[in-house]
Order: sequence, then structure tokens, then C-alpha cells
Amino acid sequence: MIKLRKNMMVLLTLVFSFSILLGGCQKNQEKAQENSNVASENTKDESKKVLTLCTAKELTNLTTLTMNKENNMACGLIYETLVAYENGEIVPKLAKSFEYKDDGKTLVFKLKDGVKFSDGEDFNADAVKKILDFDKSNPNFAGIRAVAEIKSTEVIDDNTIAVHYENPSKFYINGFCFQNVLGMPSPKSFTEGNFEKFNKNIGTGPYVYEEFKSGEYTKFVRNENYHGEKPYYDEVIVKYIPDASSRLQALNKGEIDLIYGADLINYDDFKKGSEIKDVTGEVNKNRTLTKNLILNPSKKELEDLKVRQAINYAINKKDIVDSLTYSYEDVAETLFPKNVAYCDANYPTNYSYAPEKANSLLDEAGWKLNKDTGIREKDGSPLKLQYVYWSDLVLAKETALAIKTQLKEVGIDVDLVEKDQMSWWTDGIKGEFHLTTWNTEGSYTEPHKFLQESITEMDPHLMPLKALSDSNIYIDAIKKASTSTNEGEIKDNIQKAIVYSNENAMDLPLSYSKEMILYRNDKIGGYDFTSTPQFFNIYSVKAKREKAHILCQSYWQ
Repeated sequence: MIKLRKNMMVLLTLVFSFSILLGGCQKNQEKAQENSNVASENTKDESKKVLTLCTAKELTNLTTLTMNKENNMACGLIYETLVAYENGEIVPKLAKSFEYKDDGKTLVFKLKDGVKFSDGEDFNADAVKKILDFDKSNPNFAGIRAVAEIKSTEVIDDNTIAVHYENPSKFYINGFCFQNVLGMPSPKSFTEGNFEKFNKNIGTGPYVYEEFKSGEYTKFVRNENYHGEKPYYDEVIVKYIPDASSRLQALNKGEIDLIYGADLINYDDFKKGSEIKDVTGEVNKNRTLTKNLILNPSKKELEDLKVRQAINYAINKKDIVDSLTYSYEDVAETLFPKNVAYCDANYPTNYSYAPEKANSLLDEAGWKLNKDTGIREKDGSPLKLQYVYWSDLVLAKETALAIKTQLKEVGIDVDLVEKDQMSWWTDGIKGEFHLTTWNTEGSYTEPHKFLQESITEMDPHLMPLKALSDSNIYIDAIKKASTSTNEGEIKDNIQKAIVYSNENAMDLPLSYSKEMILYRNDKIGGYDFTSTPQFFNIYSVKAKREKAHILCQSYWQ
């Protein structure tokens, strides 16, 4: 009986407690609703899931007309490509399939059904034809052979388009992977002959361009009619923060959620940012591209192969990698790593840091050390080189200073010349340099695009090749590899070209660069680097999703 009374008392207590809790919850819910109504009047964005990024330059020209580095952050939000590079393979994207026909001279794309541009217009073969015909007329596409060498485009049916070429090439399909320039904008976006800006920013991508506020940000909202997987975030805001330290401050304050890419983060920034509370830093395990120098034998100081080889031996790549990248980057022994397609070549000459060998080669070349100046001389002239670099490249200046110091150790004087992108490139194709930066582009472009461009008049290799008497070996090999569909022939000729460059000390690879990310770990759980890490991918962001913590709600679930 006593036990029964105790049980009844416990039961009544529980019921009473629960009724109080339920009443309290009801009042809290009513109060929350009142607050919600007030909040909705003040700001309608309170409940939206927003991701805030940053760039160093304003997104004033969100086009596929030319390669603007800042667009690497955002073009993928609006525009999509026909195919994409994923896990080392080219896979369909807006196309559902692709195939070569006519002995490699025709590329046929079958398009996905039911895809629409963000304005509701159909994405079809007719639209793709207009886009590719427009791109073909754009001189900015001269370096992308998949577009520049188009002979004609043909609409087969509403969802099938054929792209015809004069010559075959296994690498045409690779060119269609360029997210920043081969995305598919609506034909309404562009005007024939206008290669500077778009009329509108209309694509098929997961987001829609909504607002640009000069000096502050660009806003994108989710494309609710998107044909693919819906992204987690309702909005993406890209803030304009040109200064590196200001970007770190904004991340620290929670004004931005992440900073992405080597164009925005150098390794000092990465180290500082990783030490901020609630901030996590990650470095991609795989390389993005090869940081490379071109040596110019058309200059009299470098016409002797022994001098170019001496420069290779005099540069301590490991010291540069350790001091400037905290050993995150890897020393580049070759222009392309051996795991890149066709590049597992055997090189007769392997350059490693050997200053004593550099000194010996310079002595053999007739450059004698002036002990008073510490600089070598020949026929009364000092061994003085001009090193030209693009100012916007991360660590370009620091790398140039390190190389200047190292070359001084073997008696070579170096003048450093910093240039903006256009001046650097213009001087490059004129051959107005002894050394200049000229990196590879990584992933789906390697090795063919770097090699193909190197034998054109739009590339700084032009003058060095003219100065080498047997450069036809290199040029012919690249031409054969570019127009063959035979795997064995392609491999043999690519290896002939890269070995020629190595043996003639024309390219001097320094390190294999990597992408980085800093993010607020109270909002983001991680980032999965893709096979094209130079481009930010919204789907790679692992959002920390909100959890229900309201006790009342848990009772009813």
C-alpha cells in the first residue's frame, strides 16, 4: 500500500512537471512567434542560409569572355560547362555524352534533356551553336584550340550538336573543361563583336546573379529551377576585400566564412589564419600547377647552354619551398610530374642543387669571377640578367628575391622587374627578359596545352625557340602529338618535347603549387578539394547544419 502511494506521488509529480513544461513551451513558442514577426519586418534574410566569400578584385565582369582570376571564385555559380574534369577523367556535365567521329575531326555532344537557362529559356543545341560561334570570333580564345580551331558547328537535332575541325586531335575535348571561359552563358548575355562585357549574367548554374554593390559585394541567390542537385546555401555573397590582412580580420570577426585559393592566401597568411580561434586551415594534398621559369637563350648572356644549366644547378628549390611555403609545396624536379599523362619520361640530365657544379660550368663558359665585385665577367661585361615577373602572382616577388640571392652566390647579378599582367605578357612574347615566370595551368590542360602554346607567337617560349638551332625537334614533336589519335605516337612525341626542353634548360620548374582554404569551423565542417582545385566549388563546402535544440519540439517528434 505504501509502495503504491509512492508510485502515485511520483506519477502525479511527473504529470504536474510536464504540464508546467508544456505551458512554458507554449508561451515560449508564442513569444518566439512574436519575435519572429518583428524580425521578419526588420530583415527578411534572417532565416536564410548564407555563405560569404571574398575576392581581391570586384566581380564587375562576370563573363566567360576572358580568363579573369577573380572569376574562378564565382563563374561556376552561374555557368556550367558541357563536360568537366573529375578524378582524372573528363565526364559529361551539360552534355549527357560526347564522342569523336570522322577520324577525330568531329566532336559530337548529346545534351541533357530539360535543362533551362535561369531566365526560363531552353538550353539546347541551337544555343550551344550560338555560344561556340561567338567564342570562335573572340580573339581571347586564341590559346584554347578547342575553340580557336573550330571549322564549323552543326545542329543535328534539338539536343545534339557537332563541332567540326580541320585536323584531328585527342585534346579538343579537354578544352571544353575550362570553367571560367567555356561555361555556357545564354545567347542573350552577349552581343556579337563585344568581347569586353556581357549584357546580362544568365547561365544554367545552381545560382543566379542578383546584386552588385560597388566597393562592397556581389550577391548570388539559389536558382530554384536548377536542373541538378540543389545547393545547400540559399545565398552566396562575395565580398570585395583587396588587402590580405583585411581578409584575415574579416574572417576573424566572422564577416566572411572562408578564404579560398592561393591567389588570395599566401603561406604566411595561411599560418596566421590557422591560429585564429574558430578558424581551420587546409592545404590540398595534390598539386594545382607547376611554378616555372623560362630561360631565354636569345639573350647573349644565356646563349651558352652551360650558363643556363649553371642557373639550374645554382637554385636551391628546397630552400625556397621550405622558407616561402613552410614545406607545403613540393620541389619540382620536372616540368610535369611523372604521374601526368604521357610524362613518365627518362631525362638524361637531372638538375639538383649543386653550386660547385654551377661555378664550374660558368668557368667553362668563360665567365670569370671579379673578386672585387663578386660578379662574373666576360669580355669586360658583367653577367647581369633581367628577371621579369607578374606582380599579381602569389609569392612571385618573394621567389624572385630568393633566386636573386642564390644566383649572386655563384657570381650572377640579377635585376628584378615587376610588371602588371599585360606588360609582363607583352614583354614575354617580345623576348624582353632573361628569366620570366611562366607557370603551367594544371589538371585537364596538361601537358598538351602548355606545349601547344609554347610554339605559338602568343607565348614567351617563342624567342627562346628561335634562338635554338635544332628547335625543330621540339616543334615537330608537339605538332605530331597535337594532331594524332594514336596513344603511342602521342606519348612518344610529348616525351621527346619535354626531354628537349629539359636538356636545353629552356624551362626551369621550381615547385608544385597547392591550393589552400581558411574557414570558420563554427559554420563549416570542411572542404573537399576537387580535381580542378584552382576553381572554387560550392558543393565541396561541408556546411555545419543547424540542429534542433528546442525541448518542446523533441517531445512531439
